[in-house]
Amino acid sequence: MKVPGGWLALRRSLAIRDYRLFTLGNLMSNIGLWAQRVALGWLTWELTHSTAWLGAIAVAESVPTFVLGLVAGSIVDRANYLKLLRVTQALSLVYSLVMTGLVLGGWINIWLLLFLVLVRGSLGAFNRPSRMTVIFALVGRDLLTSAVTINSIIFNVSRFIGPAVGGWIIASAGIGWAYAAAAAMFAVFTLILGLIKTGFAEPPKRASTTLTADTLEGLRYMIHHPGIGVMMTVLVVVAFLVKPLPDLLPGFVGQVFAMGPGGLAALMSANGVGAMIAASWLASRGGGITGLTRVNLFGIAISCAAALGFALVSEFWMALVLIGVIGFAFILQNVSNQTLLQAAADPSMRGRVISNYGLVNQGVPALGTLVIGAIAEHTGLNGPVAMGAVLGIGAWAWAWSRRRQLVSALEVVPAEPPPEKAP
Repeated sequence: MKVPGGWLALRRSLAIRDYRLFTLGNLMSNIGLWAQRVALGWLTWELTHSTAWLGAIAVAESVPTFVLGLVAGSIVDRANYLKLLRVTQALSLVYSLVMTGLVLGGWINIWLLLFLVLVRGSLGAFNRPSRMTVIFALVGRDLLTSAVTINSIIFNVSRFIGPAVGGWIIASAGIGWAYAAAAAMFAVFTLILGLIKTGFAEPPKRASTTLTADTLEGLRYMIHHPGIGVMMTVLVVVAFLVKPLPDLLPGFVGQVFAMGPGGLAALMSANGVGAMIAASWLASRGGGITGLTRVNLFGIAISCAAALGFALVSEFWMALVLIGVIGFAFILQNVSNQTLLQAAADPSMRGRVISNYGLVNQGVPALGTLVIGAIAEHTGLNGPVAMGAVLGIGAWAWAWSRRRQLVSALEVVPAEPPPEKAP
């Protein structure tokens, strides 16, 4: 039986020894991360019984992304990607071990927890872009789409398995042991990174410049790039106005549909199912980079239209369908964004481009949630969410009118230095 092109690319990616090892470690690390998030939320609640502190800890996780996101990309471009990832992953392991000791020893308090969460968020600001750039170096441009798709599948599988593992350990053994389990999973990834043999070129020597100058250079490069500039502009709009919707679901469940936790669980599950369907479709899709720009624009249009529909419906079953469509569309955007940005970026700028993408994709929705939530306190959720979706459609129309420019700018091969052999 003939294997579809996309599945063949998936098999070719996993046939690469170092990428296969990386994928295994990445899966373990993501499961540990989600288990740790459950432990963090429950620990915060046990220490304070305060919803305000829950919000403060959540903000503390995001603050380093905003503060360090721009500079982190400049540091990634100055460093050997793999070495930087090894260091940040090892420090993440140390963080989990420290948390394990503090919780089991009864020495943790909310202020110390707040400080440690800021430290963990700072590590993440460097870990995420180095992790994504390592993927490109391991598989190359031709297999990048399949590798990013695999990464998306891992993320979505982990967000189901990780909380279940964390919750079970907390219920049966306690919060400290959930941190210990996360540390064990981080240790697996840390050890696996030491087994990777692919040679990673050291960044080329260049004139001495400050981090500020490098950061500004990266911003100018993105703004003036005919493809990356347009894509990032639309991403900012969609991230601020449309991507907050999943975080607002508890409000919709209570205010609009008059349901309880079961309704929220159903909506979140439907969103996850849509995401997995999209990941499976992308995995089976042939063509590599070619055509991904249109996939991205299709995902933006569908997510905005579905968000508008979600804000207008009153039947819960229709909301289930629409939130599933939104999950599908968000994965189309995430995978195509990561792939196109890495493939189109100049190698000397890749770390900065990916770091800024992470800042926008992860940080801007949090700001959008804050603003839309504040407006909804006075107007209800439906109006601001619907208006955000309409503005998102406007941003999509602007990008669609430039689709030929985007295709030529994003799906062209930039000059790439030859890989080095490991000693």
